Amino acid sequence: MLRRLLTQTSSRRLLSSKTPFFSKPSLSPFSSLPSSPDPPSSASSHVEESGSSAAAGTTISVDRSGLFNPPDHSHEPTPDSELVKHLKSVIKFRGGPISVAEYMEEVLTNPRSGYYMNRDVFGAQGDFITSPEVSQMFGEMIGVWTVCLWEQMGKPERVNLIELGPGRGTLMVDLLRGTSKFRNFTESLHIHLVECSPALQKLQHQNLKCTDESSSEKKAISSPAGTPVHWHATLEEVPSGVPTIIIAHEFYDALPVHQFQKSPRGWCEKMVDVGEDSQFRFVLSPQPTPAALYLVKRCTWATPEEKEKLEHVEISPKSMDLTQEIAKRIGSDGGGALIIDYGKDGIISDSLQAIREHKFVNILDDPGSADLSAYVDFPSIKHSAEEASENVSVHGPMTQSQFLGSLGINFRVDALLQNCDDEQAESLRSGYWRLVGDGEAPFWEGPDEQTPIGMGERYLAMAIVNRNQGTPAPFQSLPCLRSEYLLKGRMYGFEALTFNIHGGYLEAIVRGHRAGLLTTADYNNLCQCENLDDIKMHLSATKYGSYLQNEPSPLHTTTIVEKCTLKLVDDYKHMLCQATEPMSTFLEYIRYGHMIDNVVLIVTGTLHERDVQELIEKCHPLGMFDSIATLAVAQNMRELYRLVLVDTPLAPYFSECLTSEDLDDMNIEIMRNTLYKAYLEDFYKFCQKLGGATSEIMSDLLAFEADRRAVNITINSIGTELTREDRKKLYSNFGLLYPYGHEELAICEDIDQVRGVMEKYPPYQAIFSKMSYGESQMLDKAFYEEEVRRLCLAFEQQFHYGVFFAYMRLREQEIRNLMWISECVAQNQKSRIHDSVVYMF
Repeated sequence: MLRRLLTQTSSRRLLSSKTPFFSKPSLSPFSSLPSSPDPPSSASSHVEESGSSAAAGTTISVDRSGLFNPPDHSHEPTPDSELVKHLKSVIKFRGGPISVAEYMEEVLTNPRSGYYMNRDVFGAQGDFITSPEVSQMFGEMIGVWTVCLWEQMGKPERVNLIELGPGRGTLMVDLLRGTSKFRNFTESLHIHLVECSPALQKLQHQNLKCTDESSSEKKAISSPAGTPVHWHATLEEVPSGVPTIIIAHEFYDALPVHQFQKSPRGWCEKMVDVGEDSQFRFVLSPQPTPAALYLVKRCTWATPEEKEKLEHVEISPKSMDLTQEIAKRIGSDGGGALIIDYGKDGIISDSLQAIREHKFVNILDDPGSADLSAYVDFPSIKHSAEEASENVSVHGPMTQSQFLGSLGINFRVDALLQNCDDEQAESLRSGYWRLVGDGEAPFWEGPDEQTPIGMGERYLAMAIVNRNQGTPAPFQSLPCLRSEYLLKGRMYGFEALTFNIHGGYLEAIVRGHRAGLLTTADYNNLCQCENLDDIKMHLSATKYGSYLQNEPSPLHTTTIVEKCTLKLVDDYKHMLCQATEPMSTFLEYIRYGHMIDNVVLIVTGTLHERDVQELIEKCHPLGMFDSIATLAVAQNMRELYRLVLVDTPLAPYFSECLTSEDLDDMNIEIMRNTLYKAYLEDFYKFCQKLGGATSEIMSDLLAFEADRRAVNITINSIGTELTREDRKKLYSNFGLLYPYGHEELAICEDIDQVRGVMEKYPPYQAIFSKMSYGESQMLDKAFYEEEVRRLCLAFEQQFHYGVFFAYMRLREQEIRNLMWISECVAQNQKSRIHDSVVYMF
């Protein structure tokens, strides 16, 4: 069911936006619509004018003598069910059709024959599966959210915890179990379950292990937590005046919807009627209906682009009214509401569907035997809440994957996997994927029909809270990268469960190394040093101590830098020796930039007839490679070019970007930037192929590097002969500035024009705000500070290779800081130390 449900798409047709919402009332009979196909919905229905008939077809004779003839079956019409008789009597009594919303409400909640009223429809034995039935982790994460909100509310001593449409009560059971250690929280709870089905109320009572306290008030005590539990048919029955937390999981999708269809007469409401064959059919209303007022309101919230593309519109007045009631209650009593459902962050066209035994069926077929549901219109919820109360704020929607990932479901599944057998582990992995994954599980090796289908991207989460409480978790406006990394469903399905097999040890190593980075306090102590020996003494208690302890006095800045770099190289080599593919290739990419610098250094020296061996000794240790010594035998540019292509890892970049003649004629900085562009684009593509959190985090870090280089290339080429097209060739083909920012940077003629371009991009506004107009001296430091901030935030997420890149870059920045401090101390310029030091922690 999940696979078909999640791959279901509703059809849309684009018509002219000039069709009016409503034409003048028409006296013509109802236009009829064929019943929806099977499956999944009425999305492909077309208007047929009343009274039209099909042309008589030509009779065709077919020889069927050779075909298999099954036994005869009786095709007598089956007797109408009680609900069908009721619906037909309502239509007859009205003298005309009923709305889709009224049909839907009767089918689902008719007291005698409604779908939900007298049966258990959830789980594998029912018609569909909800998130709480998939895994206990869902309810536990909702518990995390409620405790966070309760703390934001000031930890009130009494809270009404309301769940709308609790199903079997599974979510509430898992929530109470998961929060049981927070005694103050659980003792404050008064649970109110809004459930109209007597059958489901009994199941909830049973699963919550309730003992009745007052049958007249439908009140009981849940024995595991000792929490009072009340049942109500509607939200209005729940007492107000108490701080309130409301959970509506897969509740809104079952609220009735009105469907409207664009026709030559304007917007007409789709209705349900009984045809001449005594079967239900869809028809269009001949004139505006009362629900049209809600359609007009919903369209005022839609963008012109949305309205222009619509042929069908679904609206849910009951959803709007319920949301307003929730907002008013939260606005006056305090608290918040969490809404999780499958839907869209936009207007809904035609999504109503029927599901029976995990399969789509015709909406009008055997009403009462299948679940009816529709996509939830989240913008409508948002606008309805904001319209109802000025004292609430609305946050989201975000995907269920984002929501659960931010609350820590990855850590929870990891903890559960530590203490389970193989069968339980398989169930946990499948459940985890269903909750946060997208599409078919890549790790599944069982029968195709049992493949876990992720619903992490299809389901959305939205919160409505009292404005005085601030932003609820995990919707906070966190620092740029933290929100990007943590609020996009960072677990990427199964990745979190397999990363530790090959990458867990090294990630632990690098996180341990990160704790050894110099802090602000360390830098403050270094700034007080009177000479380089004092710096050596202060560094003796750090990771660099053993590398400096045998160095004689007087020290030189170059000695400190060389020894600190040697420590970095040793740490890098240790990680590389422990790495397996694809991590080993990723680690190799990290040092390609230093390889480029080394090769360019050798090219420069060769052009100036310098001793290549002497140049090799000045190369950066991270950029060394086994065959670099062979470059020393080159006698000219052509020979050097051939050796580079044959013997270095940079061969692809040279062969694609440069010729041997370029080594003779090209400006050395243009050569460096050409190679670096090729390297960054290659590294970016490699990270994209890795996918998951590595792709997301590294894409951002590399995009920042590409943008920074584009700015530096632009500023450094101002006043030179470099043409606009030459500049553009040096810009990397990705990043925030690509492509429109590149077009503008390419024509900049001074630093203020560069500033004007960059201030159009919010992430870079703060960087350029630190500069005065007409100067760029502080630009490098501002970029380094922003890079360090992003690199530090990369450690906020687990299970990705980005921490290795971030750590290496932070160590290189640390060495730059030490070099600057040492140089300032050696030259007695301590007042300038803070000009270029970039602090990390």
